[in-house]
Amino acid sequence: MTSAPSTASSLGVSSHGRYEHIDALRALAVMLVVVAHAGLGGVVPGGSGVTIFFAISGFIITHVLLVERERTGRFSLSDFYLRRLFKLAPPFLLIIAIPTLVYAVWRPIDWAAFASQIFFAFNWVYIHGVPEVLPGSTVVWSLAIEEQFYIAFALIWLGAALLRRRLAFLALLASATVVGALVLRIALVAGSTPELAHRRIYYGTDTRADGIACGILAAVVFALLRSHRIDARLRAAVGSTWVPVLAGGLYLASLAIREPWFRETFRYTIQAGATAMVILYGLERQDGRFRQVFGAFAGARPVQVIGLASYSIYLVHLVAGHALRPLTADLPFTARFLVTATVGVALGIAIWHVVERPVEAFKAALMKRRRAARITAPAEPAIPAAP
Repeated sequence: MTSAPSTASSLGVSSHGRYEHIDALRALAVMLVVVAHAGLGGVVPGGSGVTIFFAISGFIITHVLLVERERTGRFSLSDFYLRRLFKLAPPFLLIIAIPTLVYAVWRPIDWAAFASQIFFAFNWVYIHGVPEVLPGSTVVWSLAIEEQFYIAFALIWLGAALLRRRLAFLALLASATVVGALVLRIALVAGSTPELAHRRIYYGTDTRADGIACGILAAVVFALLRSHRIDARLRAAVGSTWVPVLAGGLYLASLAIREPWFRETFRYTIQAGATAMVILYGLERQDGRFRQVFGAFAGARPVQVIGLASYSIYLVHLVAGHALRPLTADLPFTARFLVTATVGVALGIAIWHVVERPVEAFKAALMKRRRAARITAPAEPAIPAAP
């Protein structure tokens, strides 16, 4: 979902029709998770990779819906959910669902927990402990949070698309979500034991919603930039080299501060806000040596491939790591780490090539046919946007 819809604005659209820096952020996020799970979790902040994913998802979905409204003046709920189904289901079936059914032949499975994985509610199950599911499949907790957001946000957009002040509504909603999630985390820390508070905060949809909301705010700012409703000085500030420098400083500070109260409260908001800052920086076209280096790194082929394959890598890496344990248990740590991380990334890239890319091509053709049919048969149930 990092393709760049064509708009009248020249901001942020790469020559390849994608936001390359967002794919690079995806690559960073998934590699943080992979490296942490491969054995360096004590020194590599894998959890921050999930926060980066949340912010990206909030930005991309909001931006896509805003651009769709600009292009067509309409919003098709069925198209929205169909696109999500084609994106999520094929890798999930191959990596999680089918292997779980095979695994269940030899090992007991908590079928209710498995059902929660399929229907995007697993994070609420995982709060209470690790259930008996396919080893490594617990990573779908974050996918559950994202899908709960997609389902709810599409329904909210049905009403928001009718408003004349859509951007103001989205900004208010996202800002309230950021504040609400932060306040809830503070309340949970104050009113619970450290262990219970940590699991409730880390895996709860409501307590992690500020990550997605920061992405929504970035999409609102970008919409204002594209429509030239932002002062030239503010536009220049968004593209300033100081933006990624400040974002990097905030991110590193969020890792350096080890005080438990901070880590359970402000850490997530700061990391998501830093991600939103980098997203906006990459969308503003300005000159400069730093930007050239930034663009060269973001557009490097290995970085792009990992970013494009990040969904499959994320789903498969821990499942593969658990499957490899009998073979790698006696290896030295360095060898075990390299094998585990390399196999996880390689399998994810292979699944992206073999499964995701063909499905994406089929989905694009199907969506094109549906749009054409809608033009000739406007009775398709869709929500007209306000003028």
